[in-house]
Amino acid sequence: MLEFIENIDAKISLFINNLHCEILDFLMFHITHFYCTCVVYAAVIFAFAAIKKKQFWKDVLLLTLAVIIVSIIVAVFIKPNVARLRPCNTAKLQDLLHFVKNYTADSFSFLSSHAATSFTIATFVHARLRKNYISILIFLWAFAYSYSRIYLGVHFFGDVLCGAILGAFFGKIFSLSLKSKIFRYKN
Repeated sequence: MLEFIENIDAKISLFINNLHCEILDFLMFHITHFYCTCVVYAAVIFAFAAIKKKQFWKDVLLLTLAVIIVSIIVAVFIKPNVARLRPCNTAKLQDLLHFVKNYTADSFSFLSSHAATSFTIATFVHARLRKNYISILIFLWAFAYSYSRIYLGVHFFGDVLCGAILGAFFGKIFSLSLKSKIFRYKN
């Protein structure tokens, strides 16, 4: 059964990876890098400051903590224990993949840290700000950021899907924790 699921996952991933063109190559290569993410993080902090005013620091600190915890869970506990090779490092897929600027990645594939952290952020921002236009933009970014990992051949579809689910779960849990008595603050 596991082999059947892995085969379907590889086929979906190859299909997505092979939907390439020059514009998407350029966009996906840059979207996946940290410098693009820094702009999104700065915009999120600005949105919290503009909407939440004096109380924005609670949201920003808790969101930062959530992203750090999710990153540690994925990098320290999940990836080394599952030890799934990335598509770009899988011998039977290397000749079938489209590589953009010879971009590859080391370490293990399952699950995608990019997807986990971006969906943690998107879910948290949606739950805390409740602004439709911001929610749409942040979820579009999380989707594109996660999609770029499959497009570039460094993650399987299942890695990204599971990362997005884990991230959404933690984003929701951390956003709900601000409603607890621990975080209530009175001037």
